[in-house]
Amino acid sequence: MVVFPNRDFVSVEGYSEHAGETALVEVTRPGVGVVGSATGKVSGTDVAFEINHPGGVCWGNGTSLNVTPDIIAGDVVSITFPDGSHDETTTSSATVVQDMVQNGTTITVDGTFNVDPASPLPVVNPDFLEQRIVQPDLVPIIGKRDVRALPGPIVPAPRGGYSSGMDFPSPGHFHATYVFDTIEAADVTAAADLGERAMNWQVQDPAGNRQGLTIAEFGEVGGPGFGGCPAGPADQSAPAGSASVVRTGATALVKWTPVTAVPTADPVTGYSVEAITAPDAAGNQTSSGVRLGVSATQTTLSGLDTAKTYSFEVRSMAGNKLSIPFKMGAVDTVPPTLSVDPQPGTAAAPAEANAVTVTSNGQVFFTTDGSPVVSGSLPSDTAQLLTGTSIPITRPTLLKVVAFDQAGNTTPIIEGNYKPVVIPLPGVPTTLAGTPSQNSVALTWDAAPAAENVTGWQVSVFDGAGAKLGTQPPVTSVPRQTVSGLNPDTPYRFSVQAINAAGPGPSTAQLPVRTQVRTDQIGITTAKWKSGDFKVVGTGDTLGAIVQLYRVNADGTAGAPFTGAAAQVVAAAPPGIGDWTVRLRGTAAGTSNPGRIIAKSDKGGIAGPFTVANG
Repeated sequence: MVVFPNRDFVSVEGYSEHAGETALVEVTRPGVGVVGSATGKVSGTDVAFEINHPGGVCWGNGTSLNVTPDIIAGDVVSITFPDGSHDETTTSSATVVQDMVQNGTTITVDGTFNVDPASPLPVVNPDFLEQRIVQPDLVPIIGKRDVRALPGPIVPAPRGGYSSGMDFPSPGHFHATYVFDTIEAADVTAAADLGERAMNWQVQDPAGNRQGLTIAEFGEVGGPGFGGCPAGPADQSAPAGSASVVRTGATALVKWTPVTAVPTADPVTGYSVEAITAPDAAGNQTSSGVRLGVSATQTTLSGLDTAKTYSFEVRSMAGNKLSIPFKMGAVDTVPPTLSVDPQPGTAAAPAEANAVTVTSNGQVFFTTDGSPVVSGSLPSDTAQLLTGTSIPITRPTLLKVVAFDQAGNTTPIIEGNYKPVVIPLPGVPTTLAGTPSQNSVALTWDAAPAAENVTGWQVSVFDGAGAKLGTQPPVTSVPRQTVSGLNPDTPYRFSVQAINAAGPGPSTAQLPVRTQVRTDQIGITTAKWKSGDFKVVGTGDTLGAIVQLYRVNADGTAGAPFTGAAAQVVAAAPPGIGDWTVRLRGTAAGTSNPGRIIAKSDKGGIAGPFTVANG
């Protein structure tokens, strides 16, 4: 993507693999959000589509954000395709800061760019900078419509006619110099109107292609790029919405929907509401009204002449502008919906609940201390806005609940008493059993009855004398747990207790379990067979142990031993402890791959089943 921030113009280039698809382009400002968007159809040619440029689409095309964004440095311009693929570039801060300066055949251009990592603006890599001066009248003089300067010393241009270079007098300051072969070329270049450009790109691929390009055009003006495109944020009118009115004699109740300005435009600061009489014989009209803050959604106009006909206008205020009158419709008198579950009880018989579920299509307010929830047709000072879908009940509570809609309609107040549900502690778990290994014990017990509402179980571990260990396992949500990290051939004791919302219940009696006697540890590293050669290599942690190989039965147990397939564990190179190797040759290797094998040590260790590879 190529971003032209001065003209608020974006050119999408490439993406031929998405030809015919509609892509979404968004401009996002950090800390603000999306400030501009548009959709465009990918052409499949070099230029996929353009936004805010003649021949392209306007900002707001295909989206609800009808504004031409004022693109500035730091804005992120992204493109998203229907398959979810996404690219983005950050608008660079590199820019020319003044008109070019001519001195004879020499022209200089100065500009700035950000180098401070602490700045909110992106840091510019000076190696990815280029300065250009665009002047179509140069074509008959030097054969090109622009001249270019890259970082480095002044060198001749590839096609001749001038020499150029760029240096950096101080951090964040570039100085481009052009030395023309003729005074004519220098004069024509200096006459370029709005020709100075600063170009910066984020990435350069191995082929030299520039990706994520920003072209800042000194002096160019932003806003709509062609007729029919929406105004920029500074020129946006104050937004208009819809309103309704009900007149009763000398008063009129006026309600309206709140409106918000487009991003980065002047925010809405309030509303102007007026009652205007019908024209008299001379065409004169009188008006009376009020201006209200931004949070207002209704007002009552009083003192109207019951003998006169009035029209009513609601306008938003933003900056120094008033919107067009809001569209008037029928008054909304339908209250929002509101229900609670469970229904409240009385002070003498409160409903039991740990939380009250609230369902409504409006804004819900509530109190839990018995104070009023509504005051003067608005939420009271003690009313709380419900941000979730339930109200917790942690003590005896007089709950009052009401809902408001945007038009100010309210529901009847739901009021009543609640108390927390009293839950008994869970009972003692049953049938605690343990299966030991050398370093762990797998515990199981019966699941608790559903009525106990158990949420988990806590296993406690003790030494053989019944002293609780310093490290305990976490709570488990299922009726089983393996306690690991134990010592071999050591007595332990275990208990378990169930937990529910009321807390942990009583523990079981301690179950004594002794871990298994430690055996040596052996492993199979590789096992390969080929005709006349069967070789198995493994490891062990006990020097001198004898390892024997076995065939594997269909059920995975050890079968018959291989004749002559035994080896001693010998010292291994650090950091290993021991190695062993079994190698059978000739007829001893067998006539076919044995498939799977098991290794057993005379010290008790077992490894396998292990699959033998060919080779």
